[in-house]
Amino acid sequence: MSKDIFISYSRRDQEFVTRLAGDLNAQVAGVWFDQSTIQLGQKWHDEIMEGIRECKAFVLVLSPDVAESKYVREEVNKALELGKTIFPILYRPGKWSGEFESLVKEIQTLDLRSGSYTDNFQKLVDGLIEAGAAKATGERPFLRQSTQTSLSVVFSKIPGWAFAWSLGWLVFWMIVIVLLFFLLQSQGNMGSDDLLAFLLILIGGGIGGFAGGLLAGLFTMLALRPNAPSISWKHMSPTIRIWGLSGPLGMLLSGLITALLLAIGAISVQSAEPDCSGGFGDCVGQIIGSAIGEAIAFAIIVLLVFLLFVLAAWFLTGMFAGRLAVRHIRRLEPGITNRQAWSVSTGWGCGAIVAAIVTIFVIGILSSALGL
Repeated sequence: MSKDIFISYSRRDQEFVTRLAGDLNAQVAGVWFDQSTIQLGQKWHDEIMEGIRECKAFVLVLSPDVAESKYVREEVNKALELGKTIFPILYRPGKWSGEFESLVKEIQTLDLRSGSYTDNFQKLVDGLIEAGAAKATGERPFLRQSTQTSLSVVFSKIPGWAFAWSLGWLVFWMIVIVLLFFLLQSQGNMGSDDLLAFLLILIGGGIGGFAGGLLAGLFTMLALRPNAPSISWKHMSPTIRIWGLSGPLGMLLSGLITALLLAIGAISVQSAEPDCSGGFGDCVGQIIGSAIGEAIAFAIIVLLVFLLFVLAAWFLTGMFAGRLAVRHIRRLEPGITNRQAWSVSTGWGCGAIVAAIVTIFVIGILSSALGL
């Protein structure tokens, strides 16, 4: 087989390089890299050196791990010795020295952190064809204008995010239900109504999570529209464990902060002085009424403060989850900017607020309808 294009890389970047090689193979003939071509029993070093000698273009995927790899240095030096056309691709930034520093300074480097993978890929294919690589049979030549990802691709990804969110919120509420179950069992107050209430909590959590996921998914896909073709379920699925772990921790933190505010007296209700000018009976009635009113007002304030901290905790958890999702996507789309990442995180924080409100709203409606 022809070895027109040789790809040199660090094994730590193999996920991205495998994708790049597969995409190139569909557009340009003779793509070669060690994981795809060297068979069992072959002398891998000899095969690599032969691949460099036969190639028309040498693609170097740059990352900090590449700079520390003696094998990649040997490959680069061999390519320089043979006068091969080298295409440096900046996948992850690092400090360059020796031959790598010269390559970055002297050769036009394709920076994958600038722009989408799709646009940068087109530029790379154009350069490889210009260097003498043959086009794959039946493929149209690439143009150099930017590619606009269709909205149909963007919107098609949103239900996946919503589904992942709903599963994550179900896990979170299942943990809450388990805690409530053991609490009621220990007090001997467990009844059939409680089991129905647990079911309503799960239904509300699933619906709330899906609603929040729709909003978070919309923010995500609009912010990452140029990168949408790369996003798949493996980038969505971490949402499940994030909510399963972070949700209960957020509620626990909210409860601790509320208890602390109560302990230091930051949450209190001013008591009104009774007016005893109307007689003893009227004075006693005012005192009892005031005490009941204070207790109700105090309970409402505590509940509101607790819910406020829960929402704040879930908002921050949502932002954190969004950052983790972006980190997963960046493995294949290093061109995602910090501005895009912040847009995603903000959307996920808002999605968490919506999920919490919808969950409570659905539970309240269903409980009222069933008389619980």
